Amino acid sequence: MEEQAPERAPEGQRVEEWGAPPLDNPLATLQGYSEHSVDDKGRIIMPQRFRDLFDRSCVLTQGWGKCLFVFHPTTWQRIQADMARLPMTRPEAVVLQRYIIGTASVVDIDSQGRLAIPAYLREHAQISLPTAETSSMVVIIGAPYRLEIWSKQIWKEMNSQLEDTVLFQAAERLNLTLDLVR
Repeated sequence: MEEQAPERAPEGQRVEEWGAPPLDNPLATLQGYSEHSVDDKGRIIMPQRFRDLFDRSCVLTQGWGKCLFVFHPTTWQRIQADMARLPMTRPEAVVLQRYIIGTASVVDIDSQGRLAIPAYLREHAQISLPTAETSSMVVIIGAPYRLEIWSKQIWKEMNSQLEDTVLFQAAERLNLTLDLVR
């Protein structure tokens, strides 16, 4: 059974607000896993449940761990503004601006729901074009305020290395408690 898309924001209303309760913001509730093939032009199909929120364009940029981040244009505007406030006299700021802003590309989503991944971003994420002998697959996952596109092979390698103790330690460092009874 295909997962349903979160409801769209009413026309004219901002789609995202930082700090908004996640259930009140469709982009905060991005979730799910999909596998898709890459065509010979480097295009992939954006799953319908995400496409409905993104409409006709998105912003792709390098992500952590050899993935690509996909942002809604309004979320991207907020990221750009936050990054622009960083002082260019701080090496950490310059590195982040180069990595995230410097590699960003606005990508149109065509009428068939496809988006073309630029070659330099495919190279970063190790997403190959298909050949006569092999196909090329990507994994698209939803995460709050973004999608991530992974080479299926890298996704499998990364997940095979995760152990419960690493996940528990990450939750502890972030002070994450999942209080299921409120």
